[in-house]
Amino acid sequence: MSESVQSPEIVEDKPLKPVLAYTFIMIGIFALAFSAIMVKEANFEPVTNAFLRCLLGFVTLIPFGIWEVKKKRMLSKNGIFLAIAAGVFLGIDMTAWNYAIFFIGAGISSVLLNLQIVVMPLLAMTFDKFKPKKSFWVLVPIMIFGIILAGGIFDGDPVEGPTIIWGYPIAIIGTALGVLSGICYGIYLYTSRKSGTLNAGLYIQPLMWVFLAQLIPQGFTMLFLAPEGWNVTQGVLAGGKLPMDAGTAMTGDMITAANWWWMVALAVIGHALAWVFVQIGSVNLDPTVVAGLLLLSPITTVLVAPYTSGESISILQGIGVVIVLVAVAYQNGLHNALMDKLQGKKSPST
Repeated sequence: MSESVQSPEIVEDKPLKPVLAYTFIMIGIFALAFSAIMVKEANFEPVTNAFLRCLLGFVTLIPFGIWEVKKKRMLSKNGIFLAIAAGVFLGIDMTAWNYAIFFIGAGISSVLLNLQIVVMPLLAMTFDKFKPKKSFWVLVPIMIFGIILAGGIFDGDPVEGPTIIWGYPIAIIGTALGVLSGICYGIYLYTSRKSGTLNAGLYIQPLMWVFLAQLIPQGFTMLFLAPEGWNVTQGVLAGGKLPMDAGTAMTGDMITAANWWWMVALAVIGHALAWVFVQIGSVNLDPTVVAGLLLLSPITTVLVAPYTSGESISILQGIGVVIVLVAVAYQNGLHNALMDKLQGKKSPST
């Protein structure tokens, strides 16, 4: 009696239900929110930190990528190209952002990173003929104002440690790097989302290519731009603070096993898990909704940083947090759901 040979079962690609898409992206967002804090706790040289984070994150995804290929299919050539392009921009973003974290703090750098709220939808409008809701144009300046307040830009608190770095005021260098990271972050989110929509149902493979491509600008920076380059023995901070000679020499605390623990946690939770979940959510949701939700990450960082990095929250920062949360809630239609509930109306099932 002969037995028929069956081909491996292929998982059918289906769009996620909104509730699942929101669940995935929210978990990813909160994992990202703690990544800036983990960068400081790991205390590695900024470019070295970014390189190790991406490399270890790639290794983490290998078994899941193999599963995705077997159960679904290989990523298309266009998907690979877009993922590599996205990875290059994310590599620039992460490198600039790591420096900004040490120069101006986890809270402010995370706020500046989220200039993507403007960049990502604008790219979608330019190349995809995407038409956002009219409220987007009203909410954008409100959200920008909110994240500036939440980041403490107007507080005027003195910066601990050196005031000059690389020959320029550290606040200007840190802010410029934060803005650069925000622009590149928006380009990454758009390009990554494009790769995901062209290869519906594939989430792991695009990110594996992204993580590998991130190593390109990071390797270039280590070789030609970073003063210290590759350094896995000496940290940046000394006693939790930036030394006065930062930028000219590495005189921080020595790297210990605890620092390596934070590095692994950053790579697995703050990078691999976070970006996979954000990727899953972003390709299944409206781009303006995604851009708004991602603002919750810096707000969470600002709220948590005082308890982990000694970064205080002022009254203006508290006002900024409220402004952003209200704007995000409005953009995602939570006000309509609230009004329907108050009026006794049943929301449509998804």
